[in-house]
Amino acid sequence: MKLDTDLNVNKQEIDDLESNLKDFQEQWQQTQAIRSTKWRRNFMCSFIVAIAISMLIPKLWWIGIAVITYFAGSLFTLLRQNAKTSVQIFEQKEQLELVKILKNLDPSSYSEK
Repeated sequence: MKLDTDLNVNKQEIDDLESNLKDFQEQWQQTQAIRSTKWRRNFMCSFIVAIAISMLIPKLWWIGIAVITYFAGSLFTLLRQNAKTSVQIFEQKEQLELVKILKNLDPSSYSEK
């Protein structure tokens, strides 16, 4: 078996990919912080309005439950997106590390069998 060591990736490309991944990760974290802040604010406002409506018109008690259900679903979506993106970032980091390791292998230390 012959080991193909002709990698078409140079060190600069690897560094650029790492830099892009780091920038993406920082932007993602900032975006997530903004989304979670917005989610909290919207939830509090909606919940307070729903409670107020329920107190003023007792027949509309179910509005509070609808608000909680809606925001529980949106929280689940936020958490799922965060988990999915975190896993993808981790996988990309792993792949970059693998490329670095493969790039540093010395092909002369292997012989054909």
